[in-house]
Amino acid sequence: MYKIIKRLFDVLISAFGLILLLPLLVIVALMIKFTSKGPVIFKQERLGKNGSVFKIWKFRTMVVGAEKQGVYESKNDARVTGIGRILRKLSLDELPQFVNILKGDMSIIGPRPTLTYHPWPLEDYTDFQRKRLNVRPGVTGYAQVNGRKNVEWNERIKLDVYYVENISFWLDTKIFFKTIKNILLMKDNYNEGKTVNNNLTLMYITNEPKLALVAEESGIDWIFVDLEIKGKEARQGHLDTVISKHSLSDIKPIKNVLTKSKLLVRVNPIDETSKIEIDNVITEGAEIVMLPFFKTSGEVKKFVDYVNKRAKVCLLLETPEAVENLDEILNIKGIDYIHIGLNDLHLGYERKFMFELLADGTVENIINKIKKTTIKYGFGGIARIGYGDLPAELIIMEHYRLKSEMAIVSRQFYDSKKIVNVDEVKSLFKKEVSKIRKYENDIKRLSNNEFIRNQNDVIKIVKKIIE
Repeated sequence: MYKIIKRLFDVLISAFGLILLLPLLVIVALMIKFTSKGPVIFKQERLGKNGSVFKIWKFRTMVVGAEKQGVYESKNDARVTGIGRILRKLSLDELPQFVNILKGDMSIIGPRPTLTYHPWPLEDYTDFQRKRLNVRPGVTGYAQVNGRKNVEWNERIKLDVYYVENISFWLDTKIFFKTIKNILLMKDNYNEGKTVNNNLTLMYITNEPKLALVAEESGIDWIFVDLEIKGKEARQGHLDTVISKHSLSDIKPIKNVLTKSKLLVRVNPIDETSKIEIDNVITEGAEIVMLPFFKTSGEVKKFVDYVNKRAKVCLLLETPEAVENLDEILNIKGIDYIHIGLNDLHLGYERKFMFELLADGTVENIINKIKKTTIKYGFGGIARIGYGDLPAELIIMEHYRLKSEMAIVSRQFYDSKKIVNVDEVKSLFKKEVSKIRKYENDIKRLSNNEFIRNQNDVIKIVKKIIE
C-alpha cells in the first residue's frame, strides 16, 4: 500500500518542486551556459528498477567529455567548472532529476542509480546485490545519509538492500530530513573519496614498524602480523615459504605507527589457549583477527564467540574439511571476511602448485558459495607486476573476474635480504603498488570475453608449470 502512496508523493513533490524552483532553475541554467561550453543538462545512462536503463538528468558541472577520464572527481579536479563546484557543494546539480521522477525513472528516496558499468556490469551483480534494483532509484537514499562515498561499495549495497527490505513511510521521512540536514551542512557533497577506485584490499605481512609505515604510505591497506606457529612447520617446512615467527609484543609497535592501514593479526588454530591469545591480540590493538587452519563450524563458532565483536573476524579457509563444511560455516553470524589460503589448501588437496586450485575451478566454486552472503572474500597472494611463475597480471585479472576483494602481497614483492636501505624500500613499494593500482584501473572496463581469455591463459600456464 505504501509503495502506491510513495509514488503519489513523488509526483506531487517533484511537480511542486519544479514549479516553485523554476526561477532558480533558469538562473542556474544561464550561469552554466554563460560560463562554459556545452549543454546545460548532462545526461548519463544509469541502472533503474529491475535493471532497466534510463538517462539521468543533472545540471552539467564538468567540462564536456570529462567522464572519459574517470567516474569520480579528485580533490581540486580541473574538470569541474567554477559554477559546477558551487552547484555540487549546494547539491543544486541534482534538481533536474525531478524530471526523472515525473517520468517514472526515479523516486525522491531510494538507492542511488549506478552507472551501467560501475561498480560492475549488471550481469555481475549477485542475487543479494540485485535486490537494490527491486525499487525505483532515488535522488537520495539510505546509503547517502549514512556515509555516501566514505563507505565501500559492498557496504553501500548492504545499506541499499536494507532500505529495500525495510521500506516504510517512517524510514523515508527519516532519510528525507537527514538529507536536508546534510545539504544545509554541505556534508559529503563531493563525488570523491576512498571508494573511488574500488581496488583490491592489499595485505602485507611484517612485524617491523618502519616497513609497516612504508607499506602504509605506499597504499597497502592492511598490515598483517602473523602469530601462527603451531603445526605450521610440519605442514609447510618442506616448501619454499616463509614462516614468520612474529610475537605478541610486535603488535603494539605496529599499531602505534599506523594512521590509515588496518592491523590484522593471525592467531593460532583453535585450541585450549585460543581465548587468552585472542584477548591479548585485541588488547594490543588488533582490528581484524584471522583464524587459520580450521576444519569445522564448531571451531569457527568458538572463534567468533571469543572475538565477541571487539574486532573484525577473518577466516583463512585453507583445509579441504573447511571447504566441505562451508555451507554450515557460512550460516554462522559474525564473519566479516574469508580469505582462501592457497598454500595449505593445495597441500590438503595433494596438488603440486598452489594456483592449480585457481585453474581447476576449486577457488571459483568456493567463491560462488560465499557470494550468496554479504561476507567479503579474497584469495592467495600476488607478486610484483611482471613477476611470479604465474604472472601477477593474470592473477589480478582473475581476482576481478571472480569479484575478489582481498589479496596478500607475496614475499616476492620485496626481498629483505637484497634491499635493506629504507629509502630504496620506500621507492620500490611506492612504484610497485602504483603499478598494481594502474593495472587494476586499466582492466576495469574490459569485456567479459577478455576475462574469459585470461582465465584460459591461466589454465594453460598452470598446466605447463605442473608438467
